[in-house]
Amino acid sequence: MRRVISVLLIIMQLLFFINYFIHASIMQLNLYLWIFTALFGVLISIRLWRNAPHMYESEALYMAMRISLSAVSAASLIFIMVLIISRPYLL
Repeated sequence: MRRVISVLLIIMQLLFFINYFIHASIMQLNLYLWIFTALFGVLISIRLWRNAPHMYESEALYMAMRISLSAVSAASLIFIMVLIISRPYLL
């Protein structure tokens, strides 16, 4: 279940990046959802770093999931802060 949630969070955050670069003019509503998704991704990645994988999970796959979710969530939060500073009218 943790892998499914992690993969979905990674895909959702990548889709927000793609959506911004394709449709930059309609980001007002999407920005709030993106903030929520990024914060939720940070919380889930913290939980992934604190917990060990189950017996049936691969350690390498679990480590890759931790690193990728942490990196995508951090990149999302940094990009959101840049958007808020450079385009405050999006709020």
